[in-house]
Amino acid sequence: MGRTSATADQNSPAIRALKRMSAMAGVLLLHLACYFLVNYYNGRRPAGALFDFWTRVDDWIPYIGWTWIFYYFGVLYMSGWAIILAAKMPDRSLRPALHAYLFMIVTGNLLQIAFPAHSPWPQNPASFQYFMHTYISNDPYVCLPSMHVALSVLPAELGLIVFESQWGRLLSVLLASLVLVSTLTLKEHFFLDLVAGMALGLAAYGVYEWQVKRANARSRGGGGNTPLLKCGMRI
Repeated sequence: MGRTSATADQNSPAIRALKRMSAMAGVLLLHLACYFLVNYYNGRRPAGALFDFWTRVDDWIPYIGWTWIFYYFGVLYMSGWAIILAAKMPDRSLRPALHAYLFMIVTGNLLQIAFPAHSPWPQNPASFQYFMHTYISNDPYVCLPSMHVALSVLPAELGLIVFESQWGRLLSVLLASLVLVSTLTLKEHFFLDLVAGMALGLAAYGVYEWQVKRANARSRGGGGNTPLLKCGMRI
């Protein structure tokens, strides 16, 4: 009787959601560890080894210091939104999502090692931005692709599937858009960094859809009443 009750507790929706959230949090911690490792490695390369991805577009974009609000609090969106999505997903959707995140993190870090680069930097940065770079984060040598962008694009895309309400889907896109714009207006990234980050986020979503279609094909082939997983973004 006690064993049956314990099993039932472990299979409760709340416990399953907590397990999914914990798995997603673990993947995000992996990204954080990779960020510091790659930044440490690239930061010790000679200055001549660093690429300069400046384009004319970067000169057209003004520096707007107060957009640090979106850039630094965007970290809460990138992590918190992914964990919320994991909580709302069915159990069978979690594995494709985790595979998409792992693909994005590993690919992004390999590209940053292959193409070490420096970021643009304003002559008179906002006080909070200066504080973050001086006392909190390392020098920015993990620029292309922008993982700020990639880690905003993927949850926005997944949010279009997971959230049933129109408001939830619109909020996913709005928050991601604010983070994307702030990477440029705060001069943390060049325009090409943003483009590469968007491409990586889209590619990661492609991995998610591929995994979902494989899972659905197995469900159809195996028969039974297993519900198919959602794929394909909805607006």
